[in-house]
Amino acid sequence: MKKLIFLLLAFLAACTSTETKKATSGSAVIINETVVASAMERIKTSQPGVDQTLLEKGIRHAASLWREEDGNPSDFIEFVKANYISDPVRRKEIFTKISNYMESVNGHFNDITLDLKKNLDEAAGEIDQIDQMYGNYSVGSHLSDDFFSNKIAFAIALNFPYYPLAEKEKLGPGWSREEWAMARLGDLFVSRVPANLNQALNTALGNCDMYIAEYNICMGKLRNEEGKQLFPDDMVLLSHWNLRDELKANYANKENGIEKQEMIATVMERIINQDIPEVVINDPDYEWYPFSNKVMQNGKAIEAAREPDTRYDLIVKTFRAMKDIDPYNPEMNTAMMRKFSWEMEISQEE
Repeated sequence: MKKLIFLLLAFLAACTSTETKKATSGSAVIINETVVASAMERIKTSQPGVDQTLLEKGIRHAASLWREEDGNPSDFIEFVKANYISDPVRRKEIFTKISNYMESVNGHFNDITLDLKKNLDEAAGEIDQIDQMYGNYSVGSHLSDDFFSNKIAFAIALNFPYYPLAEKEKLGPGWSREEWAMARLGDLFVSRVPANLNQALNTALGNCDMYIAEYNICMGKLRNEEGKQLFPDDMVLLSHWNLRDELKANYANKENGIEKQEMIATVMERIINQDIPEVVINDPDYEWYPFSNKVMQNGKAIEAAREPDTRYDLIVKTFRAMKDIDPYNPEMNTAMMRKFSWEMEISQEE
C-alpha cells in the first residue's frame, strides 16, 4: 500500500497541467537588480533619513510581484517614488486607513460567502445543483487581480512588505503590537495568483465539501457477523469526523465499546479502500455487514457494487488545482509549504 501511494504521488507530481505550463511566462519577474538599486537611490535622494532596511525590503517585495502588464521598469521606479512612505507618522496613518478598508471588504465578502454556503452547511433541506454552484463560487477570487490592476496591492507591498515565517520567528519577539499588525498587512499580497486559478481551487475544494456533506453512514443498519445491531436505529454519522468522534466516545464504554470501535474502524477502512458498497452510503434501506462486506435488503443478501473512486478523483483534482498555483508562489512553491509556513505558521521541513 505504501509503495502504491508513493507511486501515485510521484505520478501526480509529474503531471503538469496546461495552466501550470502557461504560468512560466505569466509569472515572470521583469524588475532586475539594476532597477531595484535605481529605485532605492531615488527614494534615498528624495527622502533623506529613510530606513534603508525597510526600504529595500519593500522595493524588493513589490518588484517580485511586478509583471509586464503593470508597466516597464521606468514605470516601476516612478511608482516607487510616488508611493513610498518613509515618515513613520504618515505610514501609521496610511496603515490605519488600509486596515479599515480591508476590514470592510473582507467582512462583507465573508458575510456573502456564509449566505452562499448556507444550504450546504446547514440542515436546510434538499441540496440542489444550484446550491452547489453558489456554494462553490468564490466572491473574492478576483480581488487580488483587481488590487494588482489598480496598484493597491503594490502600494501595500511596497510600504508593508512580507516577512517570511523564519523572519517573523527571529524578529517577532522584539516587535510591538503595531509592528506585528503592519507585518500582518504584508501577508495580504505574498503572491500573484490569477483569479481563474483561485476559483478553480475553490471549486475543487467545494466539490470535496459537497461529497463529504452527503457521505452519511446509517449506523443503525450496521450488523456484526452474528447479525447483531450495535448502534441505535436513528444514529447517522457523517464521514469522517462523526465516525471519529463516535469511536473516541466508546473508549468509556466498558460493555461493548471495543466491539463498536472495531466496527467503526472497519467502516473507515472500507471507505478508504473504496470497497464500501455504494448503496449503503446515505441510505437506510440496506443492512450492511462491514466485516464481510455483505449487504442485505428485506432479509435477503444482494449483490452490491463498490463505491466508484470518487473520493480519490476529487483528491487528484484538488492536487492539480493546488499545483497550478505553485509557480505563482516563488517563496512558497508547494501547497504543503503554503499550509505550514503561511496559513498555520508552523516551522516544518517539507
